[in-house]
Amino acid sequence: MPDMPDLIKILESFNRKERFFLVAQALGNPKFELSDEFREKLGTKVGVPIPKAGVDIPEEKFFVAMDYHLNWVHASLVLAYCANTKERVDGLNTAAVEQNQEDVDLLVAFKDASGDYHLIFIEAKGYNTDGMSDGLEGFDNGQLKSKADRLNLILKPYPAVKPHFCLMSGKKPDYIPPEWGKWLELSLPPKRLVARLKKPRVLKSRRDWRGRPEKDRQIIPPKGKA
Repeated sequence: MPDMPDLIKILESFNRKERFFLVAQALGNPKFELSDEFREKLGTKVGVPIPKAGVDIPEEKFFVAMDYHLNWVHASLVLAYCANTKERVDGLNTAAVEQNQEDVDLLVAFKDASGDYHLIFIEAKGYNTDGMSDGLEGFDNGQLKSKADRLNLILKPYPAVKPHFCLMSGKKPDYIPPEWGKWLELSLPPKRLVARLKKPRVLKSRRDWRGRPEKDRQIIPPKGKA
């Protein structure tokens, strides 16, 4: 592999999600360091050992982020592997960039001993519309395929970058899109409350500041789960 700027450092430099820094500071885990248990389970699922940052590899060779935009992945690869402005312009794939602002729930990236980069993309769903963690209704297969197709388009020009895809949910879905293929259980309480809004009804006796009839919205619990 040519001597290019480090991909991990570039991926980190694009990360400007305030939620990431909020959670990192609140939990005292500024690098989003993975737990040993999660690291081992994820590595087994995707078929590649995931090193422990600061132990197996230097901390700067490992990166974890949440809600990471796919455009940032594409831009990082172009900056890392294209040596000059012309190459970077040529390396931009408008079909991969000019889309809606998709992101991935969790990105795990590291550089292994052979010099290859591994990018693990994780999509997670917790509960269906009834507040149950059954994993059967949460995933939108069309959306998952769209993300996987777009990521493959982004990653195709860079064979030294090894992508891995994994889904996480409370229970294994009946169908896992082949583009993702791997599933890991997400530990969740079995039931959550759900707040639904009733269809507004017009309150003829009350009017808003413009003189129009007001509408009444009520939050109601799910059937059988008061």
